Amino acid sequence: MKTQLTLVLVSGLLLGCATPEFRQARSECAPQAFELYPIQRVPTLVTHTRAVQVPTGQTHCVTTQTGNVANTSCQPIMRMDFVPYMESVMVDVNAGPREARMNQCAAQLCSTRYGNAECKTK
Repeated sequence: MKTQLTLVLVSGLLLGCATPEFRQARSECAPQAFELYPIQRVPTLVTHTRAVQVPTGQTHCVTTQTGNVANTSCQPIMRMDFVPYMESVMVDVNAGPREARMNQCAAQLCSTRYGNAECKTK
């Protein structure tokens, strides 16, 4: 599951640097890839963390003098703690293989059309 998500994210980052010709070839490959690997969403539990302020057990006190009256104000000293929690999200389990198929197909088209897998033109 993690490797599929990583593959999708890396593919997305790489596509940002792809040539327009590669993106075109990839879009030509999309229908077949979606036929082979249709969207299949399944509920998946994912662990996240959230930051919360928790008291350290120590206090910071300030005393002010007004005439002959002393006022002391104390505040708890807080620290940041990270608490894990679970969340149910819908994940497309075919996204990774589908992305890989589209990229592989596009690389093959590019090799045929441009002589290289990236569709780089001169």
